[in-house]
Amino acid sequence: MTPAEEALTLKAGVCQDHSHIFTAVARVMGFPARYISGYLMMDASVEQAASHAWAEAHVPGLGWVAFDPANGISPDERYVRVAAGRDYSDASPVSGILLGQAEEKLAVTVTVEQ
Repeated sequence: MTPAEEALTLKAGVCQDHSHIFTAVARVMGFPARYISGYLMMDASVEQAASHAWAEAHVPGLGWVAFDPANGISPDERYVRVAAGRDYSDASPVSGILLGQAEEKLAVTVTVEQ
């Protein structure tokens, strides 16, 4: 994941970056916001090879409202929430400690269907 300021400067990033930027901007504007990680059923395919991220902001009178800034839509039944937190580090799909010359690689296959 790229820090929000760097992703803004580069004008590029992945869904995690967009969600991080959204939560940062929402908080600056005075809205409580949280980062969500999970999965999204894309292109009517039940096999998903990557996780996804989106954000939620607390809107007065509405409560918590979900936003997917990477896709420009509000999450619907295709979204599967796994974790919520203040930012990526609170809701990352994998966390741990590397010792010595270790490397890391995440390989996951998720089936999302109704």
